[in-house]
Order: sequence, then structure tokens, then C-alpha cells
Amino acid sequence: MRAAIYARFSTDKQSDNSIEDQARNCVRYAERAGMNVILRFEDKAISGASKARAGYQAMLAAAERREFDVLLVDDLSRLSRDDVEMKQVIRRFKFRHSRIIGVSDGYDSSTKGEKIQSTMRGLMNEIYLDDLREKTHRGLYGKAMNGFSAGGRPYGYKRVPIENHSKLDVNGRPEIMAVRREINEDEAKWVRQIFEWFASGDSPKRIADKLNRLGVPSARGSTWAANAIYGDVIEGTGLLNNRMYIGEYLWNRSEWRKDPDTGKRKRAKRNRSEWVITSMPELRIIPQHLWDSVQTRQKEIRERSVALRQALSNPKTRSRTGKYLFSGILQCGCCGANYTMYSTSSYACAVNINRGDAACPNKLRISRKVLEENLLEIIKDELLTDEAVADFVKETSVALKEKQCEQKPEHEAQKLKLGEAEKRIENIMAAIKAGIITPTTKLELERAEAEQKEAQAVLQTNTGISEVLTSFLPEAAEQYRDLMYDLCNNLNLDVTRTRQCLRDLLGRIRLLPNATGKFLEAELRHSTEGLVRMALGFPGNSAVKSRLVAGALISSNLKSDYGLKARLVAGVGFEPTTFRL
Repeated sequence: MRAAIYARFSTDKQSDNSIEDQARNCVRYAERAGMNVILRFEDKAISGASKARAGYQAMLAAAERREFDVLLVDDLSRLSRDDVEMKQVIRRFKFRHSRIIGVSDGYDSSTKGEKIQSTMRGLMNEIYLDDLREKTHRGLYGKAMNGFSAGGRPYGYKRVPIENHSKLDVNGRPEIMAVRREINEDEAKWVRQIFEWFASGDSPKRIADKLNRLGVPSARGSTWAANAIYGDVIEGTGLLNNRMYIGEYLWNRSEWRKDPDTGKRKRAKRNRSEWVITSMPELRIIPQHLWDSVQTRQKEIRERSVALRQALSNPKTRSRTGKYLFSGILQCGCCGANYTMYSTSSYACAVNINRGDAACPNKLRISRKVLEENLLEIIKDELLTDEAVADFVKETSVALKEKQCEQKPEHEAQKLKLGEAEKRIENIMAAIKAGIITPTTKLELERAEAEQKEAQAVLQTNTGISEVLTSFLPEAAEQYRDLMYDLCNNLNLDVTRTRQCLRDLLGRIRLLPNATGKFLEAELRHSTEGLVRMALGFPGNSAVKSRLVAGALISSNLKSDYGLKARLVAGVGFEPTTFRL
């Protein structure tokens, strides 16, 4: 029997020997049971409450491919500490007729009564996590009350560990009892400078640009971004809203909660009565008058922003569609970031907007109207020609023939597999009627029936795809022309759908300043693959789902693409690059 081992430990304080100890225990069990260990998966310093574990996901993928028959773990808590996740994994293994064995706790998914054992152990694992979470929070609460660090390091401070020399850790070093903060003067001077710049009228974007030009590293050692400086006034995030700079340490304002549907963690605000506020005047960096000046300016900006949002939400001033045609498609040719809406009427590089010219020198803004008119004109001129239609039909015809040739051996193999499975089922049923029943008879019958269903499904899909492929080519040219006409003439009817067509057709459009730096050049590449995918899935066609599958098969054979380059001479469409917020 083919066996795989999965081992895990949860914190960086544990030794790598923990993995080896778990694996050794599983290997000994496998030897006694006559199993052959062929695969080994592991995760180090990762909580069992998370599914985002590389080794764990690799193990599940191998199980899906049926690369092993039994999974050995030291105990079920190594597999997962989430009761719902653990039960789901057990169900998947049982569905594939695979086993999960907990070597130390005696669990075996193939034994009678395993549900009681897995339920009890799953409940115990979750209680353990809840208890650990509560104890950890209680410990952090005590540290915060005493003024010690209970979280990350704000910019402008350094962390100083407090060691207990009478107690050593597993590596023989003094155990760290707590961590206190001290002012880092090399960073604190920039905190003061940022506050002074903002109070004097500079925008967060201009401040980020100044810092990046001066080569000042951010808290994470990267470039500065406007949103990291401004943050959210209401939530108290961002450098300008950190009350630590006036000697107030706030802790426990929020908590992380895991969404039961997506598994992702989301920040949730705690009740104000749960906040821990500690006065630490020795850590003040910003004088009170400067703090008050910054808060006053933020309040004014927030009030103007609220008024602007209200005006934009007015039906008389709101855009008819509220969506933009090239959003998510435009890419800065200098830094690779997205071109985003700089205002309601223009596009600009996102990195240049948030981090300044030092992070990306592409400071050109372009009118949305000018860009849309220029690009759509290029698309119509290049893709609606008779030559473009002829290329489309030619490439599709070649890909169609190649794919049909590739499908034939696979189709024959599935027919052979189906015949073998049906023969096995026939033999097993004959044996049962004759009274020849062994402990593995049921298992073998279920496996044969599963293989029969799998082969039937593949054959049915291949037959449907073949029919679609055969009928597609004669009407390809007409579908292509309809698609292009719709793309260029129905923009006001469905911007969302048209934008999706553009994504399929062109992928990303690079916008790059020309040699003079005064104009943007657009680099467009459209592939035959995108054309096939669009035409096959074009709304209004019959059997759209089958056509999409067929399109994926055809397009996998298509390699040719075509490059277009156009100068967007926008004139007044370009806006000043020094526009202040």
C-alpha cells in the first residue's frame, strides 16, 4: 500500500526536529503495517488553523491525483485545527477510497466509529486554539497596560528587548520577557518633517515624492506611498493619525476575524471600551501645536471630500454608466503598474500618483475621451479589415485540424478504458451471483463503477466539443465581423461587456512616454487566441458553454500575435503634471 506522510509544527519557537520526530513515528508505523512510504509533505512554523500551507496544499493535490493510498500523520491536530476543514478533508479521502491514519492518537478513517473519534478530536483541537488565542491576548493585554510593545513597530521607533538572564530559551539565549519602544532619532526627524510638510500645505502624494527623491526608506524599506502617509482619519490609520507620536499608546482597537466562507481574515473594529490607552510622554515626537494643525487640515480635506462625493452621487452630475471602458487594461510602460483614473476625466500611472516621480518617472496624464477615441480608431482600422478576417479564419482552420488530430488518440484511449471497466463490472457481478464474495469485492466494484463514469463523462464531453468544432469554422468569419461591429458601435449600451471584449482581444495596453517625454505611445498586441475565445463565447451563439470549452482547445494551439503601435497625440487632452491635491 502506497503511503504519504504529512508533518507540521506551528511556531518558529519549535525546532525542526519536531518535523523529523513526527516523520520518524509515521515511518515506524508504516514499516509495521507493511506500507511503502513514497511521499512526504511538511509545513514549518504555520498554524493548523490556516489552509494556506504550501505542504498541505501539495498533499491535497497529490491525493486528488491519487498518488498515494493512505496518509499518515502523527495525530489529527497536525492535519488541521479547524474542525470544519478537517472533516471536509476526511470526506474527500473517503470518497476516493483513501485512508487517513493518526499514528499517535489511533485514528483510522476506515474503521467503524471513526466519526465519533474525529468529531471529538476536532472539537478538542478547536478548543485548544480558542484557549491559546485567549491566553495570548491576555498576555498582550498585560504588556500593553505596562507600556510594553504588543504589536508592530511604528515608523520612528525602535524595539528594545528586555531579557531574563536567569531563564534560557531552547537555543541557550536569555528568554525575552517583553519589548519596550524607544525613539529612533534617524526616523523621528522624518516623522517631524512629514508633519511639517503636510501642515504647510503639501499633499501626501507630494510628500511621498519628496521622500523618495531624497532616498529615505519607508518603514518596510521600500518607497513611500501617499496612502501610507494619509491613511484613514476615522480608523486612525496612516502615519499622520498615529497617536503614538504625541505619547499615547493605543492598543486593542481592532481584531482579525476569519470569514467562514472565504477563509480570509478581515479587520473588525472593537468597542471603544475595550481599547487600551497608555500615556507615554517619553515617546512623544510631535509637539501638540503641530499635531493640532495637521488634524485641522485633515478635517477640512475630509469635509471637502464628503461634499464632492455627494455632488458626484447626484443623478444630474453622475455618469450614465458609472464605468470606464479601459479600466484594468492600461499599463504603465515605465514601471508596469496600472494606469488608473486620476480624475473623472483622465488616466495616470498609479505608482506616479501615489509614490511620485522618483518611484516612476511617467508623469503624463491623458484625457479619457482622447484615449478612448484614439484606441478605438486603431482597433477598428486594424481589426475590421478583410485581411484581419482572413487571418482569423486561416489560423482557426489550422488550429481546428490540429486539435481534432490530437483528440482522436485520447478518444480511443477513453473508449478502451470504458470497455475494460464495463468488463470488470460484468465479472464482479457474475462472481457475486455465484456466491464468490471477498472483503474487497465491494471496494473493487465501486472503483470499477467510478472508472466507468469517468470514462463516459470524458467521451460525452469530447463528442460535444467535436460537434462544436466541426460546426464552428463555416460561420467563424460572420461571427468575427458581428463581434467587431458590436465592439465598435454598441459602447453606450453595455460598457462592462465591451470592456471584457477588449480584455480578451488585447490583454494589456502599454502606455509609454515617447523620446521627447511629451506624448504617450500605446503598444497594443492582439492575438488570434483572444479572437477565437471571444467569437466562440460571443453572446447570442448557441451552445455557448460548449463553445467556450472548444475555444480553450483551439486557442491552446495558436501562437501568432500582431503588434500595433500608435502615438496618442492628445494636444489639450494632456493635463499639467504639477496639479496639487
